[in-house]
Amino acid sequence: LLERVVKLLEEHTDFTIVEEVKGARIPILKLKFKAIVDVDLSFQNTEPLPNTQLLRAYVALGGLRVRDLGVLVKLWAEAAAVCGATRSHLSAYALTLMAIYFLQVDPTICLHVLPTDIFHGEAGTPEQVQNYKWRCNFTLAELLYKFFTFFASNFQWGTEVVSVRVGRRLPATDPAY
Repeated sequence: LLERVVKLLEEHTDFTIVEEVKGARIPILKLKFKAIVDVDLSFQNTEPLPNTQLLRAYVALGGLRVRDLGVLVKLWAEAAAVCGATRSHLSAYALTLMAIYFLQVDPTICLHVLPTDIFHGEAGTPEQVQNYKWRCNFTLAELLYKFFTFFASNFQWGTEVVSVRVGRRLPATDPAY
């Protein structure tokens, strides 16, 4: 399957194959779409689907603010060369979770904490959260500034855990984790 997908992608000019990780438990193709967007394509692995559904629900809830803050943080991390689990840095996914967590715990923002147990990887947003409403009055620039301030000055590195499932600030030793 991997070889067939590689052949198809090689014929598609919008994709560049950056790396083939064949020896991993779950093979991954690292791609670049239109020389801009990094894409990790995995095969026969449904484990990430609930997480993807959860992230989409947060974007549906928070609109451009949630999506764009996550994208800006990832772009900054890539430009600063501090993104990438293969290089012992935080993954793009971890940075996205950090952005959502920040939006949840900042007392002036208060993004809803969605119940993670209702996300099973299906298409769409679960009915239980479709009527959630959230409004953010901060500009994207203000959110980015507040994000960096939070993680540089307020977050308790080494004792606090980022958890969008819990969505509140607790030490890593708390039983909620």
